[in-house]
Amino acid sequence: MATGRIRSKDYRCYVNGYDLSGYSRTIGPLETTYDEADLTANMGDAVKGYLPNMAHVNVGTLNAVFDNTATVGLHALMATAGVAKTVLVPIGIRAAPVQGDPCFGGVFLDKAYQIADSGGAVTATIPFSGWAADNFTALTGMTDLAWGQLLHENVARTSVTGVNISDGFDNPTGGATTKGGYFIYQVLASSGAGHTATLSVDDGTSAADADMDPLAGAEYAGVVTAGVHGIVPAATLTIRQFLRFQIAFGTATSVTWVCAFMRKY
Repeated sequence: MATGRIRSKDYRCYVNGYDLSGYSRTIGPLETTYDEADLTANMGDAVKGYLPNMAHVNVGTLNAVFDNTATVGLHALMATAGVAKTVLVPIGIRAAPVQGDPCFGGVFLDKAYQIADSGGAVTATIPFSGWAADNFTALTGMTDLAWGQLLHENVARTSVTGVNISDGFDNPTGGATTKGGYFIYQVLASSGAGHTATLSVDDGTSAADADMDPLAGAEYAGVVTAGVHGIVPAATLTIRQFLRFQIAFGTATSVTWVCAFMRKY
């Protein structure tokens, strides 16, 4: 993972198990804001005082070029508005996103699908309204969480390569944490229909392979075909300082996916 300033061209956008980066122009603002609860006691406080109230987490508005390719085009994937969609936005550092880079993700409700002319080009505007309410229960205590680290970028892994024995990625803000987090994954392709694999997260006390172990519950096991996506909560767990992706091949011999872990601080 590099460090430094970033450019918008180094964003990527994945929705419901499909890479929309080739259609997308902009997305955002990637937002975490809080309503303000006015807790001022007028008789005793010298200044007005506030505490954070309800959190609002949202991926903003996706602006993209219209495309009506069957099954995998923007129109086929996004035209049905008013439904929850799993969105992951990795942000590369002066390059395409790689493992360890920051990313923003969650399950958000898209509230509209708008097509318009933009200087001769036909474009789509898809505004999101925030966290989908039916995901609140699974993510109790974590619904103000959307920033995390990319653990696997958009590349294929094969059964020839086998399991991940590479070093893990450091927590960029400190050491171990005790409030859990969630695993978000999007499968883009695999070796064939119905093929299976297990996608998961390891954590460790150091970056060394010998110090890495599976993070309890942070996994998806099943069919790995394009369009498979989801969030797996790891609530209240202690998450050790270093993280990495892991894969166990079932009947699949190749899987292309992106995944991230959002750590609760």
